[in-house]
Amino acid sequence: MKIVSLLLTTLPLISTLLLFTLLSANTFAQNHTRLGLPVSAKARLGKGRIHQVKYFPDGKRLAVAASIGIWIYDVQTGEAFDLLTGHTAPVKSIAFSPDGKTLATGSKDNTIRLWDTKTHKLKATCIGHEKEVNLLAFSPDSKMLASTSEDWKMRLWDVQTSKSLQTITGCGADEMFAITYTLDGTMFLTFRHDDRFEKYIEFWDGQTGEFLKSVFIETNLGEAAFSADCKILAIVGKNSPPLQFWDVESGELLKSAEKCGESYESIEFSPDGRSVVTGGVWESVSLWNVSTAERLKSMARGEPINSVAYSPDGKTVASGIDDGTIRFWDAATGELRNTITGHTDSRIFSAAFSPDGRILACGGKSKIQWWNPQTGEHLKTIKEPSCDVHSIAYSSDAKLLATGGTSMKARLWDVQSGRFLGSFKGHKDRVTDAYKYQVSSVAFSPDGRTLASGGGKKMPRNVAKKDSSEDNMVCLWEIHTGELYPAGERLATFTKHTESVTSVAFSPDGTTLASSSQDKTIQLWDINTRSHLKTLTGHKEDVTAVVYSPDGKTLASGSADRTIRLWNANTGDLMLPPIKEAGQVTSLAYSPDGGILASGTENDNVVHLWNAQTGQHLQTFTGHTQSVNAVVFSPDGETLASVSSDGTILLWDLTKLVRDQ
Repeated sequence: MKIVSLLLTTLPLISTLLLFTLLSANTFAQNHTRLGLPVSAKARLGKGRIHQVKYFPDGKRLAVAASIGIWIYDVQTGEAFDLLTGHTAPVKSIAFSPDGKTLATGSKDNTIRLWDTKTHKLKATCIGHEKEVNLLAFSPDSKMLASTSEDWKMRLWDVQTSKSLQTITGCGADEMFAITYTLDGTMFLTFRHDDRFEKYIEFWDGQTGEFLKSVFIETNLGEAAFSADCKILAIVGKNSPPLQFWDVESGELLKSAEKCGESYESIEFSPDGRSVVTGGVWESVSLWNVSTAERLKSMARGEPINSVAYSPDGKTVASGIDDGTIRFWDAATGELRNTITGHTDSRIFSAAFSPDGRILACGGKSKIQWWNPQTGEHLKTIKEPSCDVHSIAYSSDAKLLATGGTSMKARLWDVQSGRFLGSFKGHKDRVTDAYKYQVSSVAFSPDGRTLASGGGKKMPRNVAKKDSSEDNMVCLWEIHTGELYPAGERLATFTKHTESVTSVAFSPDGTTLASSSQDKTIQLWDINTRSHLKTLTGHKEDVTAVVYSPDGKTLASGSADRTIRLWNANTGDLMLPPIKEAGQVTSLAYSPDGGILASGTENDNVVHLWNAQTGQHLQTFTGHTQSVNAVVFSPDGETLASVSSDGTILLWDLTKLVRDQ
């Protein structure tokens, strides 16, 4: 009996331990929400999109260029133990100095930053490029850095002083695919195409940047890598055959892989130069023999691979994947060793706190995600196929979640289970002139019995779009409360707007609906009579957001004209002069007590806080590297969440905010 009792006691423990071991064998648990936080932020949810992965020279750490900075991971444990921030736009390129002391990062903010590889501290910033920095390469002595940019220029930098030594303007309006220094440092090589899309290897003086010669490469492939000895150029692409090896000096085709259905967009030579690793558009990591162009093995099935890297000892391959994971593969066996998760595969467009504040729901590309804002835990993900979720809203009883997006349908979801409950069909769903119709905004009435949706063919501001025959509708839909299928019939259609509807908002008493539009107007609608009340004009550009104050007395509107306007909700008169210098406003939110108005911006990627009564500017939150698409207050008013196209959510601490200055 004692043995039986002992077994009954220990077996569950053994089973639990075994399960934990199996789960942790290929997925890392990480506490990263507080790394590299901006001032006033208390947590970051999500890690941003992966752009490039690269091993540190010591082989113990992995650097990941992401949309919000540079993540540094321990390759054995998968722990994210640092995030290097400072770039104000996504980081696209990484290079390590041969002496192992410096990490260079190139960004869409047009700058290059130099970091100490031991301390991870910023050493210097190289300023000079006028557009995104694409490629980086150190000289063999680590004293110089070469860079290419979308400004159609190359620059040579002094690493010690961070000063630009040479600006090379003879590149023309071309695209660079690869850059490297020769082993003796006397030259650096580039691979590019010219304005006729002809491909060339070009040789440049390593000290002066003087053009020396070019070698024509007859290929229709693009992404490329030079071997360490600069004798071979490997090129991959989306055509068949997908991989070619070329002699750098003569331009002769050495080997070509057999035709296959795969396409590749990333490549790197192994440290010994005998093989290359490629990342596939169609979901594979492959190893190839350089001498024969034969595929040695193929690994990974999943999302497209955007970056691959060999470890310094050549034993492991790391791959950055569009689904937001980083996977480590045994180069000899092809077996998966470990996986790092938490990066995103898309922008985040919308967010809503649950009425009790325990859940933050966010809409992105083809998905809805639930987060615990107190712990930073990702709770669940629901797929929304072929739909960018641009708007999301909770019902007042917290049982339903409504979404709107590029599917051109407002949809309902069960909050508890995540089950899809039905769609409201009525908005147009075709594609015209390459621009999709979409449901830009959804809002529940305070009693939860009605859903409002607004949409149309949303187009860029610089594109002519004056066409009153398009959708541009506001619809009211019936919610069947307490029923299995709550999606009811259309109750009303409002068609006053002449361009796409950008936002809809119910007044707190549920009697009025406000809608904003790219037609620069705000329309007010009587819910009881289903009639038009008035039109508010004054904004000079698209009106992008409208929101009522909690007491219902004020209607706030934000616009691409860089202003916020506060309107008397009853009379439609302006209560204050327009609030200027607000940036191109994307979203607005009132604090629960009505004292603060928050605004998100598109052009400068910041969040502004305003005194809701006086319009006085209170504070600016900086930290996102792309457009802030939505701002929402927690029900207790202590937290503001901002979501961004950089793929992250920042939670801002409002408990120490000084409201009156």
